Amino acid sequence: MNKPRLNIIGPGRLGRSIGRLLHMAGQIEVGALIGRHPASTAAAHDFIGAGTVCTLDAAPAADYWLIATPDDAIAAAAANLGQSGRLRSGDTVLHCSGALASGVMAPLRSLGVRIASVHPLKSFADPATAVTDFTATFCACEGDALAVDELIPMFEAIGGRCSRIAAEHKLLYHAAAVLACNHLVALMDGALRCLENAGIAREPAWHALQPLIAGTLTNIDRKGTQQALTGPVARGDLATLRAEIDATHALDPDIGAAYRSLSLLALQLAPPGLALTREDLNSTNLPLQSPLPTADLPHQP
Repeated sequence: MNKPRLNIIGPGRLGRSIGRLLHMAGQIEVGALIGRHPASTAAAHDFIGAGTVCTLDAAPAADYWLIATPDDAIAAAAANLGQSGRLRSGDTVLHCSGALASGVMAPLRSLGVRIASVHPLKSFADPATAVTDFTATFCACEGDALAVDELIPMFEAIGGRCSRIAAEHKLLYHAAAVLACNHLVALMDGALRCLENAGIAREPAWHALQPLIAGTLTNIDRKGTQQALTGPVARGDLATLRAEIDATHALDPDIGAAYRSLSLLALQLAPPGLALTREDLNSTNLPLQSPLPTADLPHQP
């Protein structure tokens, strides 16, 4: 029996990781690898160990098309695919965005194509690492029922823990992932900058923070967030909070704003009856938030 074929548009870190996992598990035959940069696309071919580097016009027919471009390019990639004449009625087109629902590709339905989204809740910063520890990765799935029904067993075969999610909840779902992962990185950098300015070099500072972070995660795992909360908010230590908001703001207004915003979130977990209110933390003259930069931020694929 022939395996279903998968063509990948945008075989970057995520695309090549999913391609290799599905190929190694014998779930699919990798067909076309379609990318804007020949060298990167060739590297994806070498990493996956299968497929053919080609243009969209030269791509073979495929049962599944994975659009693994950055989020802001998914709609355009789907439109180009729809206009290419390569799709057949009954084919499935999927993307792996956490924030966008499959509906961003809705125009393809007019061609008899099924659409879906499967988002692995995982960092693909290093594909070699991602493919070795993918087992038990949570995968949020939504889209056309028949497409999702077919994709869930495929992703479960590579170790995914699949769960269906309503399309209208994708933004909150993805915001949770960003807070827990991307913003954690930014928060750790803010903590390291505070320690550096306190006279502790970055490398020993990180070694000092690691056990504290690991212990906190263990406490959350064992006790939940409310019982794991410690520090000045849990103690109702307003003087320390105000002084540290001032100190972090003096170092960097964004770090000061983050310190206060996170203190307000922590206040929601504080013990009942704590004599500390939102107004206590808002009573300083510091701005509640720093304006976003007007220049475009660097794009991270």
